[in-house]
Amino acid sequence: MKTPNANAHSSTVQVLQAVGGGVSGAVTRFVSQPFDVLKIRFQLQVEPLSKSNESAKYGGMLQAFATIYREEGMRGIWKGHVAGQVMSISYAFVQFWSYEQLRHAAAQTKFFHDHNHLSYFVCGGTAGCLGTLVAQPFDVVRTRVVAADPDSSTSKLRAVSGAYRVFRYEGLRGITSGLALTLLQIYPLVGANFVFYKLFNRMLVTFGEYIFDKPNPEHQIPGPLLFLSGFTAGVLSKMLVYPADVIKKRSMLHHFEDDRKSFGENPKCRSVRECIANTLKYEGPAGFYKGMLPTLYKSGVMAACYFTIYDTFNHYVTHPYQRYEKSLEEEKQRQAKKGKW
Repeated sequence: MKTPNANAHSSTVQVLQAVGGGVSGAVTRFVSQPFDVLKIRFQLQVEPLSKSNESAKYGGMLQAFATIYREEGMRGIWKGHVAGQVMSISYAFVQFWSYEQLRHAAAQTKFFHDHNHLSYFVCGGTAGCLGTLVAQPFDVVRTRVVAADPDSSTSKLRAVSGAYRVFRYEGLRGITSGLALTLLQIYPLVGANFVFYKLFNRMLVTFGEYIFDKPNPEHQIPGPLLFLSGFTAGVLSKMLVYPADVIKKRSMLHHFEDDRKSFGENPKCRSVRECIANTLKYEGPAGFYKGMLPTLYKSGVMAACYFTIYDTFNHYVTHPYQRYEKSLEEEKQRQAKKGKW
């Protein structure tokens, strides 16, 4: 969908852009949380993900869902949802707001104006990193809540108080565990997300204009096609950086192995280098791709929801307000010209 250029930096428009991001983050988290629980449990399991392996707690998606439901109830499938919501809303709030401001600034330069897709990648990646810096403490809490034994104190942590507890007992290192790897992962992931999404949307608009033999100046795309475009972008982007996500999650667990006794052997990850070496040594290359199937589902759904909801919010709320502001500005200019005469 085409964005009006005028008044891109008015305070009200910026608030609407941030609110649209927050709304998309909240809805997306609600839809994707069960897959997130499964992904984290799979990533942190050292034993092979196989039904034939009796030592493995989880052997597949359906078996894992059934096991979690039997042992922890429906609450277990949505474990860490509150911390996840705080993380997702704060992340999307900052990401989409900063992306819009960065894109507006980049469009004023000749280089990025002439290299549109590079602009999507750079602005998207930078916005993703800014959102990650804000959401990182809640990501640490969410990961620990989902990964902990059901009866442990860690499994009952709240988002804000949990972040404070981690900071109090483990310091800045605890609350930022996995941050460097997250930023290295998130920049190409989010950058590629925006590039793929914008590219697919451009292809859909071009294809629609060709099929229906009429122009589409506003770049209107039906909701289901927006969802499909976002889903495909999310899957392709996640496949590029998935091994880094596994190492990041494992590096977050170093300080609370005692709260994971019922899940079998814990990964030895006192540092990123040790985590990579031990994963390769004990699990082989396949260890870097544990939980990939639910993750791809989750990433596709999340990207589809993020983009579809945000673009729909812009279409019905932000863009009409921008056009309203533009009309007011044009009216002021007309009145000023009349005054000169």
